[in-house]
Amino acid sequence: GLHGVSTTVATACASSLDALGTAALYLEADRADVVLVGATEGGYVCDPGQDHFAPAVSAAEQSYGMRAGEVDPRRALLPFAADRVGIVSGEGSAFFVLETAEHAADRGARVRAWLRGVGSLADAYHPSSPEPEGRWEQEVMEQALRSAGIDPSAVDALYAHATGTPKGDEAEIRALNRLFGGTDVVVTGIKGHTGHTGAASGAMSIISGIRAMETGELPAIAGTTEPDPAIAFDVAVGERRRLRVDTFQVNSFGFGGQNASVVVARERGRP
Repeated sequence: GLHGVSTTVATACASSLDALGTAALYLEADRADVVLVGATEGGYVCDPGQDHFAPAVSAAEQSYGMRAGEVDPRRALLPFAADRVGIVSGEGSAFFVLETAEHAADRGARVRAWLRGVGSLADAYHPSSPEPEGRWEQEVMEQALRSAGIDPSAVDALYAHATGTPKGDEAEIRALNRLFGGTDVVVTGIKGHTGHTGAASGAMSIISGIRAMETGELPAIAGTTEPDPAIAFDVAVGERRRLRVDTFQVNSFGFGGQNASVVVARERGRP
């Protein structure tokens, strides 16, 4: 029974955050009052005797430095760890009802959170690796903060992309050091819990962030015990954090330099 605009966004790991940004544009342009928006990732299971797609994908990921062939499951995915080795693919799905304030009020909706800011841009450096200094990852985070009308100091928690790849985490750490080093923001990530759920990972991080706002507990990065010594920000490892989260930010950095970041808050803020 849904008959509005139907759009598929395919920007690799940034897909769900870019979909939210696209949906917000529809709302702002009065092309819709309410949008069902999110992402899904799956289809990694196959019969090698019948279908060689998944083995080919795995080989490509290893050739691009995403996988290191680690056989110990305890070391399979260690986001921001000093001895990180690569990713493990996951499957998942997450969707939201995104609507105008007026539409939500008219139907008496319980507003769980507000999408305050969005950012999206091209890194355009390499087919898989980010620009080493994280220049464009920093820029997309700043873009989302400008969109929200806030400074980095207003962010309570940040869900990093944090895939556990040597090059990917290094660039994001450098970007986060410059933007959030010396602030009170607590940085975490979900991929140690879920695996790398690709297109759905950003939306799944938002759900975790909303739960953190509601419970006052921020999950720690799973698996990682010794963070990269280059980190100059507060990274949550070990036990979950008791933390009041009023505003959080989520990063998604995809293959091909498809970078996105969003800011989500408890309160609406400026119109």
